[in-house]
Amino acid sequence: MNKILTFLAIACCAFAAGVNADEDLEMGKFLVATDEVRGPSFAQTVILLLHYDDQGAMGLIVNRRGDASPAEAVPDLEGLAHYRGSLYYGGPVRLHTMRALLRTDSPPERAVNIVENVYLTDIDEALLQIASGDSVLRFYAGYAGWTAGQLEHELRRGSWHVIKATEDQIFSDDPERIWLNLQPAREYRASVQFH
Repeated sequence: MNKILTFLAIACCAFAAGVNADEDLEMGKFLVATDEVRGPSFAQTVILLLHYDDQGAMGLIVNRRGDASPAEAVPDLEGLAHYRGSLYYGGPVRLHTMRALLRTDSPPERAVNIVENVYLTDIDEALLQIASGDSVLRFYAGYAGWTAGQLEHELRRGSWHVIKATEDQIFSDDPERIWLNLQPAREYRASVQFH
């Protein structure tokens, strides 16, 4: 009898995990921290997934604007002195590195489309693009990263909700409010399928 109950419990969990295939982990989704996430690195964060596969995941925290400018953080990089935007905290991994997200209708050739008109791009290309048009650019120091199975474990613990990201949310004029603005969506917990 115990084997039957165990089998039914596993089957119900597996069925629940596959209810909404649209909420799968993939590039262009937000990980919205639940109240279970504590600590200075990830509490009340919204992370844009840039990569997800069976080897792990990578993303950028989009709702933590820093006090420094990119030129202050990387003074030797030409072109940054003319950029007037803030440097965002992308995550605790490799804080000495910088990534650029570009919102544009005409992306550079090597840019990677993340969602809608948002692209991950080379910093030099991003600076050229912003100088020549109506594009919007944000720089991020560091990133958030997970090894194989780590993010899935955190999701099972209830640390994150997965929702579709939009370019307006990513490039919000008030990034500190993104997490609060996504609170109603948190009540409809995403069922996540893992590849």
